[in-house]
Amino acid sequence: MQKSPNHRLSDRVLWALGRASQQSQRLVRRHMVEAGVRTQHYHVLASLDADGAAAQATLADRIALDRSDLVTVLDELEEVGYVVRQVDPDDRRRKIVDLTAAGRKQLVVMDRLIYAAEDELLAPLTAAERKVLLGLLSRVGGE
Repeated sequence: MQKSPNHRLSDRVLWALGRASQQSQRLVRRHMVEAGVRTQHYHVLASLDADGAAAQATLADRIALDRSDLVTVLDELEEVGYVVRQVDPDDRRRKIVDLTAAGRKQLVVMDRLIYAAEDELLAPLTAAERKVLLGLLSRVGGE
């Protein structure tokens, strides 16, 4: 991440956050692509693991993904056996998405990819600095 010495925003927090965000997304994408998966796959699997089975519309809202885009992602995940979709017995118009055992195993693999990207991004920081950074970002992010 090279800093332009004359850039008028180079000393602004928002600029630095944006640059760090771009770098982190680039690293995550690179690690995911090398493993043959997509970040959207991770979002779906992680949400299902954390919050349980859900209707497709609910899942789309949870992960802030357009519903039509979610259908494509679910098709891909269902094809490889990571999720199943079943008709909701209470409303046959809805489909409930759930994580499979294979999906849980894949999520563990993908977690490792995320950790590798994070380690690469934060390599210049000590463990104590990482903890402080996480605390500050959590406060700024409203968590």
